[in-house]
Amino acid sequence: MFNRIALLLILIIALPYYWLLMDTGPTSVPARDIDIARLRMLADSQSGPRPIAIEYAAVQTETVPGTVLVAGGGLRSVDTAVLVWRLVTPGGDTVINSGLTADQALASGYTHFDPAMQATADGWLHAARLILFTSEEIDHAGGLVSLLTADRDIAGKVIGNREQTTAIHALAPGLTKSLKPPLAALSTPAGYAAIAPGIAAVHTPGHLPGTQMIYARLQNGREYLFAGDSAPMRRNVDWQRPRSRLSAEWYGTEDRAATLGWIKGLARLKAREPGLTIVYAHDFGWLKDPDIGPRFAAAPPHSRTAGAQQAAQ
Repeated sequence: MFNRIALLLILIIALPYYWLLMDTGPTSVPARDIDIARLRMLADSQSGPRPIAIEYAAVQTETVPGTVLVAGGGLRSVDTAVLVWRLVTPGGDTVINSGLTADQALASGYTHFDPAMQATADGWLHAARLILFTSEEIDHAGGLVSLLTADRDIAGKVIGNREQTTAIHALAPGLTKSLKPPLAALSTPAGYAAIAPGIAAVHTPGHLPGTQMIYARLQNGREYLFAGDSAPMRRNVDWQRPRSRLSAEWYGTEDRAATLGWIKGLARLKAREPGLTIVYAHDFGWLKDPDIGPRFAAAPPHSRTAGAQQAAQ
């Protein structure tokens, strides 16, 4: 009797654990092609100076069990972050994502929000020439909302796809009249578009309908592909595994099959293009690693006053 009870308890615990945190879903999903030649051609089609460096601001940091963002990734904690990227460019920077506000961080359950670092990101956004998003999710696009309250014209810097612009309108109703129409070239899955000199994008829906990847080639020739939430962690691509079902479907609305297709596409691209650096959306441990990370410069924190002064320059 005792053995039967013990076995029953094990099954009660083990089966949900496997289903929620280990199961990778439909592994037979074919890889989705990411046409790097087309991204290069589009990035080169724009005249003007290309970015010369990349910086990042970690506006929220957290440690989570590895299996949350990589199915079967184990219970050992990994470092994650909400990140804003600045493509430093002569004549005007491009900023990828906008962080989030303190209220949004609290509502999302984040516990290590850094307001000084968000102020740095706000300064970047005010001074930027272009603003892009890898998705319409609150920790990517939410920070734009507080800036629109003070400066509605900042919406005119945003270049996005249909799903992203729809979400931004919903986040800030009445404050987005200057928001540009969505890029028609990104209206379909695997749609490609030129953004700026050295910068192009491809629409990769799955995690969210507006998820996209952003390609950047610097003046020195180095190439980067910001994978967005298709690959939040390096191990998503190395192991070809999506988020856990708990993260993707219980707490989100991700199409895991579509996302896994993009992950497999990234894995193929990584093997085929060793000189291309894939930038993972939330992998703070990888980002900080001096050996395997991309060696981007971490932004120093600023006060909100400093951020405003930077925007005024």
